[in-house]
Amino acid sequence: MDTLGTQLHGISKGLKYGNFNIPDIGDIVPASLMIQDLEGMRPIGCSYMNNWGCEHLGSSVDEVNQLGEAYYERYFVKEETYGIFQGMSNYLAAGDFDKQYNFFQRVKLYRDDHYTWFYTVVKIAQVEINKALENKIILLSSPVIGMDNLISKVNKTLDQDQYIRNHYKRFADLTSREKEIIIMLANGKSTNEIAEQLFISTHTVSTHRKNITRKIECSSFADLLRFAMAFDLV
Repeated sequence: MDTLGTQLHGISKGLKYGNFNIPDIGDIVPASLMIQDLEGMRPIGCSYMNNWGCEHLGSSVDEVNQLGEAYYERYFVKEETYGIFQGMSNYLAAGDFDKQYNFFQRVKLYRDDHYTWFYTVVKIAQVEINKALENKIILLSSPVIGMDNLISKVNKTLDQDQYIRNHYKRFADLTSREKEIIIMLANGKSTNEIAEQLFISTHTVSTHRKNITRKIECSSFADLLRFAMAFDLV
């Protein structure tokens, strides 16, 4: 992620001092590079998109501009764009040329029926055009490999946290012996095996099992195993 920001900083600096031009950069960057024109600090349209961006969107600069607001509906997730627009608006209002605005977004690429996660870095830059400096917005977007797996893991973690909050009182109500038996049950021990290992009767184990089932409200081995895993009993 930091590499993308560093690349964009170098691009904006080179464009300002005329060390290279936009097409030269666009041809070598393995990501989508887009330039948007500004009127004051308000975006008024796209003036450049490199071949990588055009090919992966299956579109062109002219088509993007013709689509207008429909551009965002075609390629992006509507609910996500609201937050991005607000962040972009705040960034432009600040007008700080030294800062960047970064965000994740899902993009529907050409001929894909699913969305791909991208990391985008945005920077206000002064670009030398006809020996004069003009303010532009540069957007550099790169696909994030494995982002879907990361999001899935985050969601699982959040689900786990919610499960622990919902079940903590039940866990706290368990006795040390009941927790001990849960560990054994989760590891596949039978009633007889538990009785032998703990030097208690099978009847006592059965009673503990009934109390455990009542306390944690588990109706299957899968329920018991999830409870045990959530509270690090296995």
